[in-house]
Amino acid sequence: MSKFNAHIKKKFKKRVVVDTEFQTDDSGTYCTKALCAVYKDLDTGQVLRIWDHDQNNLAQHHFDFEETLFICFTATAEAGYFLKQLMGRPPYIFDCWTEYAKLYKNSRKLSLLAAATAYAFPNPTSEEEKNYYRDKCIKQNTWTKEEQEAILNYCEKDVLMNEHVFYKILNDLENTCGNDYEILLEQAMARGQVMACYAKVTSNGVPMDIKKLHEFDTYWPLVRNTVIQNFNKELNLWDESCKFSNSKFYLLIKKLDLLSEWPTTPKGRLKTSKETFELFDDIYPEIKKIKRIFNLLNRTKLTEFNLSEDNRHRPRNGYRPFGTHTGRCAPTSKWVFGSAKWGRGFIKPSYGCAIANLDFKSQEALVAGKLSGDANMLAAYASGDIYMHTAILADMAPADATEETHPEIRNIFKVIVLASNFGQGARGMTKGLKKFGKTYSEVAGLLMRYKELYKTYFDWAAARSNHAQVHGYISTALGWDRHFPYHIPINPRSLMNWSVQATAGEILRNALIRLCNANIKVCATVHDSVLIECPLPEVQEQVRIAKQCMIDAGNYIIGDGIKVDVDIFYNNFKPKDHDQKIFNTIFEEIKKYKADENLKHGQVLSRNMVRGTNINVI
Repeated sequence: MSKFNAHIKKKFKKRVVVDTEFQTDDSGTYCTKALCAVYKDLDTGQVLRIWDHDQNNLAQHHFDFEETLFICFTATAEAGYFLKQLMGRPPYIFDCWTEYAKLYKNSRKLSLLAAATAYAFPNPTSEEEKNYYRDKCIKQNTWTKEEQEAILNYCEKDVLMNEHVFYKILNDLENTCGNDYEILLEQAMARGQVMACYAKVTSNGVPMDIKKLHEFDTYWPLVRNTVIQNFNKELNLWDESCKFSNSKFYLLIKKLDLLSEWPTTPKGRLKTSKETFELFDDIYPEIKKIKRIFNLLNRTKLTEFNLSEDNRHRPRNGYRPFGTHTGRCAPTSKWVFGSAKWGRGFIKPSYGCAIANLDFKSQEALVAGKLSGDANMLAAYASGDIYMHTAILADMAPADATEETHPEIRNIFKVIVLASNFGQGARGMTKGLKKFGKTYSEVAGLLMRYKELYKTYFDWAAARSNHAQVHGYISTALGWDRHFPYHIPINPRSLMNWSVQATAGEILRNALIRLCNANIKVCATVHDSVLIECPLPEVQEQVRIAKQCMIDAGNYIIGDGIKVDVDIFYNNFKPKDHDQKIFNTIFEEIKKYKADENLKHGQVLSRNMVRGTNINVI
């Protein structure tokens, strides 16, 4: 027994490996009906097999949550099962997936089968077996006794595989991350709770405006061209039949002097993927506008977003906590909070409720300042406008300058700040600042000045990057690691901002745990924000509690000073700026179309009445 395992054994009365099987909605992750659970007590060796599907009793399967450590692989599944069975959220979860990802995200496949194979589990379940039993669980509604036994056997084998993986992971954590077992366990418990909290978020779902979704689905094909041409007056990238013009797009990219940087297809055409636009949209407003219209075209059938029987939306294949290198949550496709931001207008609170969006305001600047000790960066965050504050510090604007009084110089420094964060140099920035008449030498001078102003931060970031390259890993204060295998080259640019992004992720995850512990109904998390739903009589109090949870999370991770913006919606969610304009334009055109149709129908009805035709109108 490893020392880490012995430490864990002392801490808990029971250590239980658990695996569950359940049916889902179309999202593939939301537990709609519990099938079975298999538990193995690691101290006694006892295996408990329970077929829950046909049972009316929702007992806790004989385990005391307060004294039991549940060992899972991707704990969102087991936590979702417990919630469906009205068993609550276990306070102590060791999720082997998160710990395996912490160690091997860059170098190994992360499924249970892959981990069991890597750790030489004898005769692991094959991929074919997994697919077979997954289909049998999800797609069937009745099972023979023999089929029930076969499913339980399959579930038990997953338990045995996970047990094997658990012991091996403890050894690897001990060998890689040191012997402070209390800290290692505390950090693992926190990540386990994050997984359980996302099961709760999935269970809650996002409330949607079903009427508007249906209206959109019905009329969008009929108004699509009118809407596109409406926006095309500004962009001029589509022809009269609303076919995208590659030649016009080429001329625009040429005008922006981006041809040398813009990715191309194997046939030499300029790429128009979401990922490509995201490389430039923060720096070039023209690109941001085009991206929005592409999102409008490519994500228009919003009814394809999963709606469960409760008319609530959940991302297909669920949330992916720790899904990125920084540990940030990465929801999968068909997500209302995805790139088509205008679609957020379909979010609407349930009857008798309001929704609130709580957002950590520009927290990366605060995180960067706190981690590096850069006083100028902290002052920039406190000012509420890092771009204007930087311009003032650089003596490019008076001390009382605002976005309204000096918009151009603010936009110049916005390009410099954002482009620098993405690792862009002066030459690339010059293209983004060409419209302001800035030469390469001027931009290079401004960039140098920017880095001088925040020298403490840039020196710290470079030191962090060097540490990662020398030692092969980088870590947050709460133990989320990024390890670099010797055979995979390290991109220094990607490391520069890793600690800031990863720590920001830690803040949101800690906030989520606090929100769930406070019984706040979290419907979604989106990058640095949280969507909650509250009964109308409790809106102000719950929002106050939720805001404090988020502030407390910031205080816990990096210290005081974090700001939280709150928007409360008693009706449909309102996307910002241009995205709301897109939403409004669509429904204005739908309204016009319906009015025209009613007018035509009335004219036909009048003509028929004149002719003496009898018509029954339903």
